[in-house]
Amino acid sequence: MKKFQKIVLIIIGIVFLIFVLLIGIGLFVDVEYDDHIENGRYTYVPKEENKDNEYVEFTINDYDKNNAKLVYYDTIEEAILHSPLHAENEELSVPADFLNHVDETLHIWQGVNYDTIFYRAGNDNDDIQGLVMARCKKQIQSGHTQYAFINATPVTTKRDRILLDDITELIHSSLKLSDFQQDLNPDYPSKRFVYGYAHDKEIYSLEVEGQKPDGVIEINVYDRIMYLWYYNDLKSDKRGDFLSFSVDMPK
Repeated sequence: MKKFQKIVLIIIGIVFLIFVLLIGIGLFVDVEYDDHIENGRYTYVPKEENKDNEYVEFTINDYDKNNAKLVYYDTIEEAILHSPLHAENEELSVPADFLNHVDETLHIWQGVNYDTIFYRAGNDNDDIQGLVMARCKKQIQSGHTQYAFINATPVTTKRDRILLDDITELIHSSLKLSDFQQDLNPDYPSKRFVYGYAHDKEIYSLEVEGQKPDGVIEINVYDRIMYLWYYNDLKSDKRGDFLSFSVDMPK
């Protein structure tokens, strides 16, 4: 009985510590903000009196300490093909090794030591497609660039999947998550890479902290146009959930 009580106390203690940590990084902090639509344009502005809103550079584990264990390949496609990407994302319920195949390269961001690739796995003839952001480390071997897979963030979609169509919610969610996605940044930590998805062409009008995206990539998926917008280096010292933005509303 005493052993059981000890186990219960340990579990309660762990839950309490996790709760404290989450509060510490601000996940339970309510953000006061002003949002409104004027002349068809939505504007979101967190109130400046909020404290602890500065951007914090998160330490990312890119396995540099185990660099000797990285396996390098002649192409970025080979590095992804032989990566543990599928095993790390089994919860997505896709066919074996499906996400490991770069069927269409949509964009590559080239950094000094890393490249980040955005690619499609599958096509419109498949029941499911994957859109994957993957980062690989580079090295020069005998005058040629080689690549080692580091990490990736995939999303999947199906033909009959209902898409979240609130452009403002998608933008706000992407900005909040951006602080935790610097492990996809090809120039970390010297630059602040930010990206997100959208389903409306009005995303071209987006401004975050008064800055327009460096690019918008159009992807035709099951005859529906999706967009990936990105900033190579967002100039702001604010945390992701305190970033202001504006965008034209879909008609």
